[in-house]
Amino acid sequence: MGKRKIFSMLLVVVLIVAMFTNAFLFGPLIIFSNADPGDISENWHNETTLNVTVLQLQPRINWYDFQHNQSGTWVSKLNDQIDVNNSAEYRFIVNISSDQGWADIDYMNITAWFDNGNESTIYNNSGNLGGNLNMYLQYENTTGTANYTLLWPDDEVTFSSGDCTETNVTDPSGSPGNTECHNITFPFIPGYQNRYAPGDGAWDTNAGHNDTWSWNFNITVEDQSGYKSYDNPIIGETINEFGIYSYTEVVSAGWPVIVGNPGDSPAYNQSYINIETRSNGNYSLSVNVTNLTHTSNPSYTIQNTSILTAGGELNPLTLFNGNNPQYYYGGAAAYTSAEDNGTILTTSDAEWAVNILIGQQPGDYTATIYYHLRTQT
Repeated sequence: MGKRKIFSMLLVVVLIVAMFTNAFLFGPLIIFSNADPGDISENWHNETTLNVTVLQLQPRINWYDFQHNQSGTWVSKLNDQIDVNNSAEYRFIVNISSDQGWADIDYMNITAWFDNGNESTIYNNSGNLGGNLNMYLQYENTTGTANYTLLWPDDEVTFSSGDCTETNVTDPSGSPGNTECHNITFPFIPGYQNRYAPGDGAWDTNAGHNDTWSWNFNITVEDQSGYKSYDNPIIGETINEFGIYSYTEVVSAGWPVIVGNPGDSPAYNQSYINIETRSNGNYSLSVNVTNLTHTSNPSYTIQNTSILTAGGELNPLTLFNGNNPQYYYGGAAAYTSAEDNGTILTTSDAEWAVNILIGQQPGDYTATIYYHLRTQT
């Protein structure tokens, strides 16, 4: 029995060795294969996309603002009033996209105008109303070199094309391979007499011009093919408004000097004097004068009812009447229309005279003159 067990074990070993030897020499004796999955009813594949690029023919104004430079920080002044003290700096900033590339952009125009209480008005292209009522800024890029121009007015606004900027930015909704987007800025300093515009007291913070007695503005962009931003069915017109605070200043007035003899009725100053004023709205300019007082002996006087003046709309020479002023322009309840041009009004025909009575004490007399300029608000 012991030999049979040994023989059986040897036979098993031989068979195992033979199995592996045949596998290496003649290939496997046993082949494994996948089972048949049977019927398949459905399958999903979500790893591809349909890509469509929409390119608009019209240029787009994505956003804009009208801002004030407050110590280096630009603050929006849309639907708000601004100063016209000949030093405060303001700017328009406009973000523009073109799906046809930036070289396709020819013009950006900014027109602004005082609506004079009528919201249906538009920019006055003739320029007849003057710069204190109109402004026209233009960006031109027809040759590939940008030009910034203040087309109107000629002297009521301080503008330097060297201060304008053009910056490449990204349009987040544009096509990276096609869309070019730029920020354009137009900084300027308005002069003293840019028209006063208080608004109607109910400033609307939404886009568009909705307030009377304001400055309206419109921004348009045009490309080489004649497509315009306001033809864009998504954007339409880019219009809004701002206001302007009143500004009133008597800049200077000449010193009338009269030399006369007793009995001169009247004795005139040697020549006309100039009175320089600034007002950015309808205005009145009145004048009054105290009694003339002897400089070394104040007991001697010449009453102001003996003093005469003329100038502006006041003609001829007119006597003062105690505390009642005389008006070179306007009246106690009336105003002269605001100036259309310039940053200053010079009244160059003001004149003074005095009736010197017989027996008037000789010597030098002095009176204080009071000029009162008022802007209608």
